[in-house]
Amino acid sequence: MMKSKGVPVLLPLWIAFTVGALMSSSTQAQMMEGSTMGGMVWSMAIFWLLIVAVLVLAIAALVKYLFRK
Repeated sequence: MMKSKGVPVLLPLWIAFTVGALMSSSTQAQMMEGSTMGGMVWSMAIFWLLIVAVLVLAIAALVKYLFRK
């Protein structure tokens, strides 16, 4: 099994948790009431987290390729 030597695997989860913790309670309450705006915000957050994860993996693969022996 491969071990992670670079960015921790839980980094995207930590970022999502931190962003959620920084939101005001009224914003969280509006999201929990089922407003469509809250769903769109979460969808975009997940989308951008996936984009960042793909970029990090691509950069890691490129660095591994460039520095292989």
